[in-house]
Amino acid sequence: MRDQGRLVQWFDEKGYGFIQPNDIDKDRVFLHIKDFARPGPRPIVGCALEYVVILDEQGRYRAKQATYLKATQTRVTSPNTQQVHNTATSSARFAPMQLAAIIYIVAVAILSAMHLLPAYSFIFIALMNALSYWLYAQDKEAAQLGNRRVPEQTLHIVSFLGGWPAAWLAQQKLRHKTQKQPFRKIYFCSIVLNILLLLWLISPFNVVVR
Repeated sequence: MRDQGRLVQWFDEKGYGFIQPNDIDKDRVFLHIKDFARPGPRPIVGCALEYVVILDEQGRYRAKQATYLKATQTRVTSPNTQQVHNTATSSARFAPMQLAAIIYIVAVAILSAMHLLPAYSFIFIALMNALSYWLYAQDKEAAQLGNRRVPEQTLHIVSFLGGWPAAWLAQQKLRHKTQKQPFRKIYFCSIVLNILLLLWLISPFNVVVR
C-alpha cells in the first residue's frame, strides 16, 4: 500500500532526508535519493510525495518507489475531523497506561517508605526511568541520522528494571517504537515481569528483604 506525506528534512549533500506522513500519528519515514521510482529534480523541503513504506535492516521506516505529487493528487483530510479522531484515539490509548504508570510510581514510593522494599528502591526506579527516556531519545536521533542504534535488548532490560513508565512516555512523546512488532509485545512482557518481581520482593517468600 502506498502512502503520502511531505518532505520535512533534506540533507542534499548526503542525499537523504525524512518524510512526515499526512497521518500525523505515523512516524517519520527515511528517504534516500536512490529510492525515487524514476530520476527527477532534487527534492526540496515541503514537496509532496507518494511512496511505499518498508522496515529496513536498521529498524527505520523507509520510503521506496517515491514519486512527486501534484496538488490535485494529494489526499486531504479535514483538520477538525482528524484532530477529533486523533484526540479520541490518543485518550483511549493513553489513559490506562497513564494510570498504571502513576500507580506503579506511587506504590514503589509508599513501599519504600514503609521499608517493605529496600530504602533505595524509589531512587533506583527514578534513575531507571531517567535512563530509559534518555536511551529512547538517543535511539530516535540515531534512527533519523542513520547512526548506530541503541540495542533493543538494552531498552527492554531498562524497562524490566523499572524504567517502563518513562519508556512508554518516550514512545508517545517521541513517536518512536510505537508501531514496531514484536518490540511492543516484548515491551509489555517486560512490564509484567517487573511487576511480578516487585510482588516477589514484598512477599513472604523473599526473606532477603526482611
